[in-house]
Amino acid sequence: MSACVSPHSRHAVLMIHGLGGTRHDFGTLDRRFEQIGCDVHLPSLPGHGSNPGALSGVTSGDYMRLLSRTYRELLTRYERVDVVGISMGALLALMLSARERMTNGRLILLSPPVFLDGWGGSRLRPLRYLLYCVPGLRNLIRVPEGEPFGIKNARIRNLIRRHLQKGSGVHYPYVPLAAIEQVDRMRFAAKRALAQVKCETLVMHSEEDEVTSIRSAEFVCDNLGSRSVTLVRLTDSYHMITLDNERDTVAQRTLKFVQEASPAMP
Repeated sequence: MSACVSPHSRHAVLMIHGLGGTRHDFGTLDRRFEQIGCDVHLPSLPGHGSNPGALSGVTSGDYMRLLSRTYRELLTRYERVDVVGISMGALLALMLSARERMTNGRLILLSPPVFLDGWGGSRLRPLRYLLYCVPGLRNLIRVPEGEPFGIKNARIRNLIRRHLQKGSGVHYPYVPLAAIEQVDRMRFAAKRALAQVKCETLVMHSEEDEVTSIRSAEFVCDNLGSRSVTLVRLTDSYHMITLDNERDTVAQRTLKFVQEASPAMP
């Protein structure tokens, strides 16, 4: 577990990265949390941090076991634990909030891919469900990480391209189809979990997201069980909103949400 622990903090933030990602998915957001006095815990998900092939044997259950164990351990040490997830991490954050009946912290969902219907998807994408049915094939097929890498900003996109060419480990160059199948399982599980989420929630999503349209964010907000839900629409970013043109807006709105007083309850 990656963490920055201060001796007097009573407030922790559990951050969950995306598929094939690392702590770099969040840009500087983790450091900004630390600057306002939060302890940041950003575990590397199972199958991550080594090579893309390691994802073939990882299930959504493996992710959830790690996150539930981490969340429960944090509850023994902190008065408040907030959960932040981006992309696949947002699905996991939703599922975790429902499973753990999270009430003493806040939930921040960044680009939740409830629907894989963004403008950058292939017309052949629905065929993956047929490929899942062929034994062993899901572990052999590689789904490449291609342009635009979730980034609208040309300069940042070029940086990511160079990192991928160098194999720096900032992001996997591909993921096995088996990992995409697990994301599909998480999408369906997250939909079922929405009504069980009762904590205050912030959802941020770009209207230009190439992976998952704004419909995902709207669906989440319309179906959450929480009485306090805020949707922030972005207009100048793609999927990775923490790294793209509006990254400062994302950070500012997130920190404001975390710091503001809870609304009075009836």
